Amino acid sequence: MMRLLIADDHELTRAGLRAVIEREPDMAVVAEVATAEAAVARAAAGDVDVAVLDIRFGSGMNGLEAATLILEGSPARVLLLTLHDTPEYVRSALASGATGYVLKDAGREELLHAIRAVAAGRTALPTALLRRAMAPSAGPRPDDLARLTTRERQVLDGVARGLTNKEIARDLGIGPGTVKTHVERLIAKLGVADRTQAAVFAARTQS
Repeated sequence: MMRLLIADDHELTRAGLRAVIEREPDMAVVAEVATAEAAVARAAAGDVDVAVLDIRFGSGMNGLEAATLILEGSPARVLLLTLHDTPEYVRSALASGATGYVLKDAGREELLHAIRAVAAGRTALPTALLRRAMAPSAGPRPDDLARLTTRERQVLDGVARGLTNKEIARDLGIGPGTVKTHVERLIAKLGVADRTQAAVFAARTQS
C-alpha cells in the first residue's frame, strides 16, 4: 500500500486529489496539509511513501524548499504538482531532489502513473518539459553517453533517479567519496554545468 501526503493551499485541489487517489486499491492518503511547513513536519513522522506537493503556496516556504527538507528528513519521495511548465521550474524541481513533476491539468491516469513511478524510485517527468529544460540545443547529445564508463553510467542512473551520493554508494557498494568523484567526472565528460543538468540529460535519454 502506497501512503501519500497531499500538500496544497487550495482545499478543493486537495479534495480532488484525495478523491482520485483513494479510488486506487494500492494507495491511501495518510494526511493532507495546507502549507509547506506542515508537509515537512508531517513527512518527518516516517509513514509517508510519496509526498505530493504544490510548488507555490500563498505564504511561507515554497514546495521546492519543502521537497529538499522532506528528502533530507524522511524516507518519503516527492512528486511536485504545479501549474508551471517552464524549463526553470523543471530544473529547480530536479535540483530540489524531487523525482516527479506533473502539471495540474494532467489527466487522472498520468497522475497515477507518476505517483507509482516515484514510489518505485523512478522519475516521472514529461518528455516535452525535459527537452525544453535541456535548452539550449548545444547541450550534451545522447551519443555522449558512450564516453562514460560503466560505473559512471550506473552513477548517472542514480543521479537521474534523484538519489543522494550516499544512497548511490549504498546501492553500488562503493564509498560516497568515490561516487562524488564519478559525478564530477561524468559532469565534465557530458559538458554540463552541474548535477541537475546531468539528471535532466539522463532522464531525457532514458525516456
